[in-house]
Amino acid sequence: MKNLALRKNSASMGASRTGSGEPPYLLTPAGWAFVLLASYVIWFLVTSGRPVPTLPDQDSYLEYFQLTGPDWFSDYVQRHPLGLGFIPRIITDELGWRLWIILVNWFGFTPDGAIRLTVGLANGLVFCSLARLRRPLLGLVLWIVIPTALAVTGLYQIRQGFAFGVAMMFCVVLRRPVLGLLIASTIHTTMAFPAILLIVARLSGPNNRIAIPAVGIAGALLSLSAPMLFDAFGGRRIADYAGYQAEFSVNLLVLMLSYCFASALLIMSIRYVRPLYMRSPLRELGLMHLGLIAYLVCAFLFFPFGKDRVFYLISLLLPFFLQEIRVRSTITLWMTAVLYVMIMADVYLAYQKGVFYYFVG
Repeated sequence: MKNLALRKNSASMGASRTGSGEPPYLLTPAGWAFVLLASYVIWFLVTSGRPVPTLPDQDSYLEYFQLTGPDWFSDYVQRHPLGLGFIPRIITDELGWRLWIILVNWFGFTPDGAIRLTVGLANGLVFCSLARLRRPLLGLVLWIVIPTALAVTGLYQIRQGFAFGVAMMFCVVLRRPVLGLLIASTIHTTMAFPAILLIVARLSGPNNRIAIPAVGIAGALLSLSAPMLFDAFGGRRIADYAGYQAEFSVNLLVLMLSYCFASALLIMSIRYVRPLYMRSPLRELGLMHLGLIAYLVCAFLFFPFGKDRVFYLISLLLPFFLQEIRVRSTITLWMTAVLYVMIMADVYLAYQKGVFYYFVG
């Protein structure tokens, strides 16, 4: 009876890599390769040149760090008194991002140094999160090669990358997905959409037959409300996104739909996930992923501008999901094969378009 109680207690705590006699991951050759590759990527990002003409939006980020100081926040509070109306402004005005700038500037970083610090930290948070899952080296390689990951979000879409890194740290390492997405939405408003879907997934309960339709409906409703939300909170930038409607092609939609295999396979593999305490946050992320795809489908039909607010998140989650997929049948094998083929096709097309020029010239 005593041994049985010990086994139950061990199962409730989750199985570690060392629980079955295996050495800690970072002491294995794959672990060494993960640490070396992750360290090199961060070193490269922090030390390489960041010419303003070749990296989009770099002048805007330099202005963020030049113009935002302690006086900015005090002036903001004077213009927007604290109260119930202040709560949504925390997200819509991205106060988390502003507070991060104030903190970095307080330590005396130059604007260029602050950008390098933020980029390195954003990718470091992603790498720490990847390291907590089943096959970190696979996740790291996927993060490097998936076009919207390192080459875009991890390089020059700094707010999105920083918000995503914070979100993944809370989701995977701290196992607080909803809190993580809410904090991330104060850094970049985009994260408010997946945060809502994550809350729906949490409230839907453990039954996938209820949760999957619930997040799908929630994603569709969010997409239908996107024109109103964009007009209220993003209308000043609508001219900047005018070209995105033409970019939202059937090919992009098919690519994103193929990525739903990742969340479907993850949800099917949840019962095999070790440690046990990772099952709930990973399942909720998988459900959120399906909700984002439902959002994208409706955005294609009704509001093409809205696709850019979420589509990159669909591919950014692949390095986390593919680590935990278990191939247990012929159909899961075929789904996994299709998933990897679509990723390779996306990488090839992005390479042809010069997406990786910063790293490969």
